[in-house]
Amino acid sequence: MSILAAEQQGNALVSFLPLILIAVAFYFFLIRPQKRRQQEQQKMQQSLQPGTRIVTAGGIYGTVLDNDEGDLLLEIAEGVEIRVLAQAVMRVVEDVEYVDEDEAAEAAEGESGGVELSKSKDGDQPAESSQSVDKA
Repeated sequence: MSILAAEQQGNALVSFLPLILIAVAFYFFLIRPQKRRQQEQQKMQQSLQPGTRIVTAGGIYGTVLDNDEGDLLLEIAEGVEIRVLAQAVMRVVEDVEYVDEDEAAEAAEGESGGVELSKSKDGDQPAESSQSVDKA
C-alpha cells in the first residue's frame, strides 16, 4: 500500500507542474514588466520641474509651472492655467516648433499660387478660379 501512496504523490506533483509553470510565466512576462513601467512612470512624475512640457492622460499638452506634492500647475495656453494630479502625466514631450494658424494659411496660400478650386455650377467637376493675391 505504501508504494501506491508514493506513486500517487508523485503524480500529483507532475499534475501541478503545468500550473506552476504558467504562474512563473505570468510573473516574468506580465507582472515584472508592469512593475518596471510603473516605477519608471512614478520616477518621471516625481522629477517634473517647472518649464517641462508634458502630456496628460486626457491628452492635454501643457508646461509645468509648479510642482506641489502630487499636484501640478500647468499652463496650457498663454494665461490659461490648470491644476492636475501628477499621476495624470503620461509622458514628457520633446520641444516642438508650433506654427501660428495665420502663418500656416499664408504659407499654404503662397504654395498654391493663389489658385482656388471650387465646385462648378454645372456638375461635379471642380472649376479653377484665379484670384489675385494681395501680398502685403
